[in-house]
Amino acid sequence: MAKRIIDSHAHIGDIFHENKNITFKTNIKKGDYDDPFIDCERSGYTIPLIPKKVEDLINAGQFRSWEWTLENLIKELNDHPEVQGIVMLPIWPNQTYEEYWAASKLEPRIIPFTTCVLDMPVDEMADKLRRDIKNGAKGLKLHPTIQNVPLDDPKIESAVKVFRDADLPVLTHCGANPYYTEDSPWSRKTNPAYSDIKEVAKFCHKFADTKIIVAHCCSAVDLLYEHVKGLPNVYTDTSMCSAALMRKGVELLGKDKILFGTDVPFGSFHYSIAELDKAFLDQPEILDKVAFGNIAALMHLEF
Repeated sequence: MAKRIIDSHAHIGDIFHENKNITFKTNIKKGDYDDPFIDCERSGYTIPLIPKKVEDLINAGQFRSWEWTLENLIKELNDHPEVQGIVMLPIWPNQTYEEYWAASKLEPRIIPFTTCVLDMPVDEMADKLRRDIKNGAKGLKLHPTIQNVPLDDPKIESAVKVFRDADLPVLTHCGANPYYTEDSPWSRKTNPAYSDIKEVAKFCHKFADTKIIVAHCCSAVDLLYEHVKGLPNVYTDTSMCSAALMRKGVELLGKDKILFGTDVPFGSFHYSIAELDKAFLDQPEILDKVAFGNIAALMHLEF
């Protein structure tokens, strides 16, 4: 079987700020700035993202998002034809489902999730999410830190129930890391503690009847396993994850619960796919499940 991939964790445009309108810009080139992500990528994601100055990491992440236009994404996809689909994860208030839906009409490899519009009344928000599903949304993205809303908020609970009833996955960010420098006005609008793994684990236990993707946690799979062992509804992705930890994820959570993901633009196709091959090229059944089959099944896709 030829290798086939659906990237289960990706973004496009500026997830950090409102009204940047990055997605559909053209002729955007990579800038010249300190980029701690590069050394991590080149190490096969074995070097942790701990730069001398955390500001360098925060700034590099924002620069990368400003460069990650639809045009540049398509160029990367064309360089990696094995990537047959890419799950795009909008984050309200900085992005909308409509933005990613429009991008998917221009690039059919994009598979859009939707996001909670949390300034709507709860009933209207839930109705919008149902309309998004009818219009092609294949899952729900939550980001407690950037959205500045805890996972036990009533609006989040209402949104999750919409996707539980539709038998579609809910993906939540996990990791209590900052996204803005201390002097940024945006830092006062976020709470990294909302994304702590203990809070995410409570969420997974509370909604044990919902398929939940705990983002980024194959790279900390021992810790995730400690919090969610025995739960059949929990999945995680391999964003910024070494081959050794991908194998560890399959060992602890099972071959059906690990989803290949890059977190582009913060990870990369090139290095992430190299680690995927290193982990499972000698186990083609597991490779196909992790790279493609598991996320396709969650979204009820037929390829």
